[in-house]
Amino acid sequence: MKDRSFTFAALMTARTAAAISSIQVAGGGAEEILKIIFKPAGKNNSDFSAGKILYGTITDSQRIIDEVVIGCEGENSFSINCHGNPLIVENILALLQKHNAQIVEPNEMMIFIGREKFGDNAIALEAEIAGAEAATLDGAKIIAEQTKAGLYALANSWLKIGDIEAIKKQAKQVLADSKIANYFINGAKIVIAGAPNSGKSTLFNYLCGREKALVSDIAGTTRDWLNAKIKLKKIVAEFFDTAGVDENLITKNTIDAQSQALSRGLIENADLVLLVVDGVNPAIVMAGLTESLEKLVVYNKCDLAGDVSIEGLNISAKTGRGVRELIAAIELKLGVADLDIKKTVCFTDRQRMILEQVVSADTKQQVEQLITELLKGDFRV
Repeated sequence: MKDRSFTFAALMTARTAAAISSIQVAGGGAEEILKIIFKPAGKNNSDFSAGKILYGTITDSQRIIDEVVIGCEGENSFSINCHGNPLIVENILALLQKHNAQIVEPNEMMIFIGREKFGDNAIALEAEIAGAEAATLDGAKIIAEQTKAGLYALANSWLKIGDIEAIKKQAKQVLADSKIANYFINGAKIVIAGAPNSGKSTLFNYLCGREKALVSDIAGTTRDWLNAKIKLKKIVAEFFDTAGVDENLITKNTIDAQSQALSRGLIENADLVLLVVDGVNPAIVMAGLTESLEKLVVYNKCDLAGDVSIEGLNISAKTGRGVRELIAAIELKLGVADLDIKKTVCFTDRQRMILEQVVSADTKQQVEQLITELLKGDFRV
């Protein structure tokens, strides 16, 4: 008899009404439990070997709970696909628990299955989870490169050399490359900022492909911020349309003061700021922008004012002129235009924190401990 002491079950889909819900069952006693509660439809529908798909019913003491399809995903790993009625889902989970399956959260199940598949290779396990959530296909490819080659191979090579300064130098390079890779994996945060009535919302709407932000000729129409995820050429970026920043509004009233604070907070935490300047009144430029922020200056309303800047970006958010060039400039500024997807990078906060500690470590022993933690350490999803 298989050991049921580590049989787990988890609802992998949302706990809301849906057409289909999926319950994962895994561990030493998973198959034995399913053979007790699952009644196959047909004589040849009881083979639980990997790759099989079974149809039948989940039954508790002769009472049918639901018709289900079971996917046999691997040794001791099964997916019960049932109707998405929350009551049916809870009844199936209760039945599994009755037969000694431990009910866990989806992230715990993912870690358990990953450990069974990858053993102590923590980087491969993290890649399995992160790759499924990558914002772009290139992001998923970048992650996949780190599991056997990439970060995994580099970290293992560090254990064989004694020069910690060389290790620290390489770790710094990985962290630098990871910043750009992260735009492929998680996307970039881009804030559209500028003085009131510079055309920020018009640009935001054009990028969205529809009118999402309220637009008018009255300065200060936008008081809150709006956001939308937009696919560029190589990455997905989340754009934020902010209230026009005007120092005179900070003390005007509570609403305007809060609006100004929100805008400045978004600007300070952006990966890139598009500083939109009204081409008709180019002298009116938003003040107080931190010099260290990554930014592109965009001169808007060139349909009315012509090309105001010789070196800057001239666009018309109303007609779309220059927006294609703006998108190319955004990706060039972020460094994603020609990234090698086979570069060695880190792709989780855990990996990043460990590498930062490697860079600041003082002794060979500390470095070796950190590398071992990187390769085999525990983590949370």
